[in-house]
Amino acid sequence: MKNATVMNEVQEIQKILEEHLGNRNAAKFAIEISAILQKETQHTHSGETFFVHKDDAGKLVLAMETAIKENVQAILNPYLEEEEVQKCIEQIMARNYEIKATEFETIKIPGSDSPVYAKLMKHKPVNNTEEIFMDNLKKAISKSIKEFEVFVNDPSIDNNDKLQFIPNFIPAVGYSYNEWEELAKKNGLRLGTKDEYTLFSGWLINSLINEGWTVSDAWNSVCTDSRELGNYYNSEGNNCFIEDTGSRKVAGKCDLANVKKILAKDEEAGGYYLAGGCFRNYGNTSPLASIDLHHKYFFHYGESVGWFVL
Repeated sequence: MKNATVMNEVQEIQKILEEHLGNRNAAKFAIEISAILQKETQHTHSGETFFVHKDDAGKLVLAMETAIKENVQAILNPYLEEEEVQKCIEQIMARNYEIKATEFETIKIPGSDSPVYAKLMKHKPVNNTEEIFMDNLKKAISKSIKEFEVFVNDPSIDNNDKLQFIPNFIPAVGYSYNEWEELAKKNGLRLGTKDEYTLFSGWLINSLINEGWTVSDAWNSVCTDSRELGNYYNSEGNNCFIEDTGSRKVAGKCDLANVKKILAKDEEAGGYYLAGGCFRNYGNTSPLASIDLHHKYFFHYGESVGWFVL
């Protein structure tokens, strides 16, 4: 997974084409081929890999074979010998244009200078959990954090051992903090910080209020008792199992609980944080806004996943 732009992709394809076509039409064909790559996505479900693209009528088509090779071949056939065409296609496919993070559904979280958080700071905490969150929010606001994005769905792993953020998969539990850091590097991502998670929690409170929740209920559900917002032991419909990704959407965000979230290492605190709760926790003992410091970098968490931001 890469954060490369479409323009970077076009340039990379052009370099490959120039090896076979020289500069003749390479730029034009690179744009056309990039468009072909953008139209098709690869997915894995229950161990089966399939491809989705749009036909000429604009309808989505599901196929067990990629249409990229056939479409790229149609572009190059008039200009290259068959053997050269196949070699060129192999190089393009070998370039392995991984699904970009921006192709997965995300939600934008305002930066710390947003009036959203200034409004929240006017709230008078009614208990200790709200006071703790208010203190964390005050610190996060002071850090001048820029706008960022969070994935709608928790991470899972595809058949190629790459991260994906799509519904209907088992969350990628069982990894240690160090392994999540390595997965982040391999996939061009990073773990979110404690301050970013705090702003995200503030965004969630505000979103609930905008959806019609009372101010007190929104604060209580995020900071004190989150059983209504995720899969907890005392949530309605809990069956004591991890739910697939894409579960229990609230304010456009899925997987708020179900599994805990592993945050980035905090050098100042001397450890890393685990946020929220999981299906084995009670919503009133591990609410979404709760953040705990940990130090076991090699421990494999069976009920937690990395929390990534863009």
